[in-house]
Amino acid sequence: MQLEGKKIIVTGGANGVAEATVRRFAEEGANVVSLDIQDESGERVAREATAAGPGTVAYMHCDITQQDEVNRVFDAATQLLGGLDVLAAIAGTEAVKPAEDLTGEDIDKMIGVHLKHTVFTNAAAFRTMKDKGGSIINYGSHVAITGHFLDMSAYGAAKGAVQAWTRNVAREWAEYNIRVNAVGPAVWTPLAKRMFAELDTDTKQAFTDYFAWNVPLGGDLGDPLEPAKLNVFLASDNATFITGQMLQVDGGQVFAR
Repeated sequence: MQLEGKKIIVTGGANGVAEATVRRFAEEGANVVSLDIQDESGERVAREATAAGPGTVAYMHCDITQQDEVNRVFDAATQLLGGLDVLAAIAGTEAVKPAEDLTGEDIDKMIGVHLKHTVFTNAAAFRTMKDKGGSIINYGSHVAITGHFLDMSAYGAAKGAVQAWTRNVAREWAEYNIRVNAVGPAVWTPLAKRMFAELDTDTKQAFTDYFAWNVPLGGDLGDPLEPAKLNVFLASDNATFITGQMLQVDGGQVFAR
């Protein structure tokens, strides 16, 4: 077990990559607090992951866009865990809209869910980790690097901000032995599947053809378990000399093309 006894907080743990990560962390022996606003799913995942063991998972409701709530819930979570070794700030959402049609509300939502969430949770984790170090795992996107997908400029801009934040605090907090890295997944999350299902037939085919051409490994988006496996590594003591990195889990979309 790579994470036996590790104390970990995961945001967005009710579904997608974060759900897969919560389950993998528990399988590796960690004690986890999973945060989300989807209480029914979040509590179910926590129960199932704890039953599977050997680690444990507790669920707490948290709106990660609200700083006061983040601070309050982090205080409760770290008290329950008895400290904090790892934060995996994975919660997110997507938006597909032409750049010229974006509204202030659209921008505020993307910045809130991605950048504010990252800043608030990272800062809360720092206050607990600064005395003995730890690992922070943030979530960027290949959309922030390549601009491959049309109509995702607001999402890409918000994720680009997360990646810039990650590089800066990785240097700023290195003196406290806190490692900060970002993961860029390209996988079939439940949200991605729902968005794909709503497309018309021609657009679906265009995306299918695009993935077949642009993903060297397998010709399609991956499974949420793929970034979850990387999260286990970054959370473990096997990654103690890695910080400030943007690590792609995308089948080679970005750097193998």
